[in-house]
Amino acid sequence: MTDDYAQPPEEHWKAKEAEDDKHGRAILKPRKLSDIKAPPPTQWLAKGWIPYSEITVLVGEEGLGKSLAWVRWAAAITSGRADASVSLPARKPRDVVVIVTEDNPGEVKARLTLAGADLNHIYLFSSEADGTGNPVFGNAMNGDMATLDAYLEEGAIDAALVVVDAWVDTVAGSLTLKDSQQARQAMHPWKMLAQRHRLAVILMTHTNRMSTASTRDLMGSTAVLRQKARMVLFAARSPDDKESGGEFVWIGPDKSNVTGKANAVKYRLKIENVREASDDDPGTTACLANYTRAHTNISNLIAEWKEQQDQALRPKSKQEQAQEAVTAYMEDHPDGCSVDDLKDHLEAEGFGKTASEKARSALGTSIRDGFGGGFTFRLNNGSNLPSQDPIYQEVRDIRTVREIEPECAVNVPNLPNPPTSLTNGDPLGTLELCIACGDPLHEHEHDRHQGCAA
Repeated sequence: MTDDYAQPPEEHWKAKEAEDDKHGRAILKPRKLSDIKAPPPTQWLAKGWIPYSEITVLVGEEGLGKSLAWVRWAAAITSGRADASVSLPARKPRDVVVIVTEDNPGEVKARLTLAGADLNHIYLFSSEADGTGNPVFGNAMNGDMATLDAYLEEGAIDAALVVVDAWVDTVAGSLTLKDSQQARQAMHPWKMLAQRHRLAVILMTHTNRMSTASTRDLMGSTAVLRQKARMVLFAARSPDDKESGGEFVWIGPDKSNVTGKANAVKYRLKIENVREASDDDPGTTACLANYTRAHTNISNLIAEWKEQQDQALRPKSKQEQAQEAVTAYMEDHPDGCSVDDLKDHLEAEGFGKTASEKARSALGTSIRDGFGGGFTFRLNNGSNLPSQDPIYQEVRDIRTVREIEPECAVNVPNLPNPPTSLTNGDPLGTLELCIACGDPLHEHEHDRHQGCAA
């Protein structure tokens, strides 16, 4: 038996490397970092949103309209237009490969047409001529993935983007996505495809129904997508939009390994007639029209919306209810009202002394009406304060100033006016009075009379 190590180690490894190179095998060995060729910086299909050679995940609630996002972007790519909402520049028109599992291919075609896509640059990857027949992908570059790879390799399709909507529906049944290891394996072929052909891959998936502000938790069983994907885009709808009929869709980067998270974008959902209506078909389809940019990223927005929902569902405290009662009462008293009347009203409404005092202190100011008069309550917003009274022009900060009115006002009797002259007619102010008896001093006397000095 020949010992491979009988030859010098250097010669052994050189021979092994030559054999591996001959068969195209990768060589596993320690390498100096200084000899490593650094990979090129990230290239972008849409800077800060969709990178080339990487996986981007677009996740959102089912039925939200997130599919209209890739339709909008595909329309820009295939027509060569820019889309400033995602920093996608104008370029030469390129192809987009689409795999759809949830929407009818006819509906997808109508949406792309409405969005202005060049359908000659759109390819549906399917087994049937009508666009149906979804492919199934495993954990390796074989089967349907190998078929797609071969079409892209031929060069007839100049793909800039591949969209899988929805990705979970295309995963082989032998793989369990709740198992993080198997989920990673299912994503690996898409990573390889993106790198081999320098294209962008968008995998679409749904959030779960958890009531949480954590985007990580909302991804649920497909949370491994967040770990494996280079970019995660999150689509959501604000509570106000839901109440108004959901006319807007908010989308933004939720995770990025290569750049900071851009602020979210608010798209308006536009519905238009695209064909003749019938009893079974309204003849309409949708697209994402004009947009505005949000003040922050999508993660912060979702957290803000969740806080608003929680506040709306939280029972109001007794003090908050008392403040609402004060506000409602003052609508009928824009010029202010008697504090006693307001107290009686709050008591009749079932509020105790503490809630009443705190509500009045938080919302307004109680000021006495003249010397010895009662107290008048006015709100701090200034809308019911007399404009000519300078005392009411003072800006008050209710966080640091607290007006405390006494429970019972002490009525001070009116005092008679002090005399201005003596009984002999001399002006009072011209004489010096004795500090002992109070009578006028004689000339050359100071402080007190001589008789009072003792």
